[in-house]
Amino acid sequence: MKLEGEFTFKGPREEVWDLLQDPDVLITALPGAKKMEKTGDDKYEAEMEVKVGPVSGTFSSNIELSDKVEPESYKMVVNGKGKSGFVKGKATICLEEKTQDETLMKYTADLQVGGKLASVGQRLLDTVGKSMARQSLEAMNTALEYQIDPRAKTEYIPPSQAKFAAGVAKDVAGDSMKNPKFWTFIILASAGIAATIWYFTK
Repeated sequence: MKLEGEFTFKGPREEVWDLLQDPDVLITALPGAKKMEKTGDDKYEAEMEVKVGPVSGTFSSNIELSDKVEPESYKMVVNGKGKSGFVKGKATICLEEKTQDETLMKYTADLQVGGKLASVGQRLLDTVGKSMARQSLEAMNTALEYQIDPRAKTEYIPPSQAKFAAGVAKDVAGDSMKNPKFWTFIILASAGIAATIWYFTK
């Protein structure tokens, strides 16, 4: 599974750099995160509760950062496993200064997913992955804005699991509507309903 995208943080690059490596912020902004601890230089342990379609479970992950060029870029290696499967792969994070108060983050990730988690299908995994990334970055940006100026912003309140789930469901529904197979299903279902109504009312 490959993920890539961009996101603009409303803050200076140095502060964004620190934010992305702060376990106290990450645990509140990552959906399903139950634990996030720094275990050594550029090493972290995390525990996350993941739900994709009918598959759910708790995953324990080891995360290691490397090739750091502060405050420009770093690489990340992730190894996670649980009863529902495993996730492992690499990611690259790049930060570019757009303005004095804005930072553009570009990310790419190449992940391998196995076990029951992989059984939900590539398309659903891609959509859920992108949705979780987007919502996490939005939450971190809100935390950043509050850190920079608590007086100017509403106090940062970590998003709830229900809010994350609703966001994922919305994104999955939107992606499904772009799929030709979805519209084929709708047309056939509508035809079937119409035929049933006609049969019982003729």
